[in-house]
Amino acid sequence: MKISEKVRRRYMSVLAALLMVPCLNLMQTQAAARIDTEADCSLTVSVDIIRGADGSNEEYLEDFNQMHIPVSVYKVADVDATGQRYTPIEPFTGLDFADLNSDHKAESAAARWRELAEGAEKIRAEKLQAGEPLEAAGKAVLEKEEGSIEAARGTIKGLKPGMYLVAPEASYSPDYTVQYRFTPYLTALPGSEYALTGAGSDEWVYDVVIGLKPNAVPLYGRLNITKILREYNETLGPATFVFQVTGADENGITAYEEVVSLTFEAAGSDTVTLDGIPAGLTVTVTEVYSGASYTIEGSATDSALVWSGEAVSAGLSGEASVTFTNRYSGGNRGGYGVTNHFESDGEGGWIWENPTTAPEE
Repeated sequence: MKISEKVRRRYMSVLAALLMVPCLNLMQTQAAARIDTEADCSLTVSVDIIRGADGSNEEYLEDFNQMHIPVSVYKVADVDATGQRYTPIEPFTGLDFADLNSDHKAESAAARWRELAEGAEKIRAEKLQAGEPLEAAGKAVLEKEEGSIEAARGTIKGLKPGMYLVAPEASYSPDYTVQYRFTPYLTALPGSEYALTGAGSDEWVYDVVIGLKPNAVPLYGRLNITKILREYNETLGPATFVFQVTGADENGITAYEEVVSLTFEAAGSDTVTLDGIPAGLTVTVTEVYSGASYTIEGSATDSALVWSGEAVSAGLSGEASVTFTNRYSGGNRGGYGVTNHFESDGEGGWIWENPTTAPEE
């Protein structure tokens, strides 16, 4: 599995969600042409690749070039021939489009569109949860086209004029280290340059192109460390085994560190599980303490690649696991111990949590 430099950056910060202003921003009453309400429209949906130092998602281009993103559209309202009046249809009749074009301030208009889109998506989600999924007016799978500069795109044809809810499905990067979420929004068919910007041509465009803004959410996985103790000396008492865990990306940059231990009071096996490890990291586990009278069989170090829980559920791989085996070496010294834990105090210092220290009353 190829993990690029972007993996490390994903765990430093998460790409902020970007809500696009819908295709129909401010419908202008001056638009002279009338809509052919019986015409067929098409909607082409693509993934926007933002380039630039601020808010850039170009680092995810490699993912988008390989991904397949399902998108469904649902008709929310009919439109009259003027392109100004929208009448909601079932089950979206509770949405109010009456004041949609009353505010000519772009910021206020965008907020109103988000509110309507959220309302429409809530209705769709409630129907789905109730076991009454809505029938989509059209579907497409966004994918890389041969020779295209677009990361992924798809076209839905045969849509009648009206207002539509565009609902992309959350999708995973090919290595399942990131989930991409796309905020549902509303768009109008047909559209026009004048309707969108308040300037330019008022000719209605029946083949509309829109772009999705991705929100990248890092995924995490688990590591299982299993210790097998073949022999145990009861006279020596409990035996503790300590493990140093380090996770690094493909460039060898450390992005995760932890220390854990297992204590035995009899021969057998036991497992400690670490959660919340960034998916895509290679973890190296070293048994740094084996007790004074116990010897490890084989190497004291092992490594594993951490897959996200979603990748495991999809059957791509199992959880990352390593196993160490020890035997009694014939010594007469006990090997009990504790694992200290340190937490940042947020001011450049560290707080020591000593499990042997009783809390103050």
